[in-house]
Amino acid sequence: MTGPAAALRESAWTTRWIRPAGYVLTAAATAFLCLSLWSLIQSGRGADHDLAAARDEVSRTAVRDLTLLNSVDPKVAELDLAHWLDVATGPFHDALKRDMPAARARFGKQKAASHGRVTALAVTSLDRSAGEATVIASVRVRTDPSGEAAEGTEQRKRYEVGMRRVGGVWKVGSLKPLSPGGSRP
Repeated sequence: MTGPAAALRESAWTTRWIRPAGYVLTAAATAFLCLSLWSLIQSGRGADHDLAAARDEVSRTAVRDLTLLNSVDPKVAELDLAHWLDVATGPFHDALKRDMPAARARFGKQKAASHGRVTALAVTSLDRSAGEATVIASVRVRTDPSGEAAEGTEQRKRYEVGMRRVGGVWKVGSLKPLSPGGSRP
C-alpha cells in the first residue's frame, strides 16, 4: 500500500504509540532528574558534613586565637592580655594567668606593635564527642618599625595547638612551639 491510505495509517500509528511513549520517557527523565537533585541535596547532610563543619569551626577558631595570641599593641596591652585569657582554657589558661605580671612588664617596655597572621593551618585530629582537637599552624609575626628603625621585623613560628570545646566554644588548651623540622624543641 502506498499513497494517502498508507500515510494515514502511519500517522494514526504515530499518534497512538509514539507520542505517548515520548510523554512516558519525558516523565521518567523528569522523575530521574528530581531524584538525582534530591539525593545531591541530601548527601551534604550526613555525618561527613557534620565532621567537616566541626573541622571548619576548629580551623576558624584556631586562626582567630593564634592571631590574637601572637599580636600585641603596647598602647592597649592590658586589653590584649585580657583577650589572651578569654581564648585560653585549662593549664594553658593557668600558665598565662601566672605569667601576667611578667607579660605586663615586658609589654610595658615594648614600643612597637606586633601583628600575628596565620599562614598555614591543618587540623590533625578531631574528636567531637570528647571536644578535643589538635591543630598545627604556621604563624608570621610582623613587628612595626619603631624609633630609628626604618623597617619592622618579621618572625615565623610553628605551633602544635591543643583545642578544647568549653561550653560549646573552642578554646586553646595547649600551645607548643615546633621546630622548623616539625618536632618539638
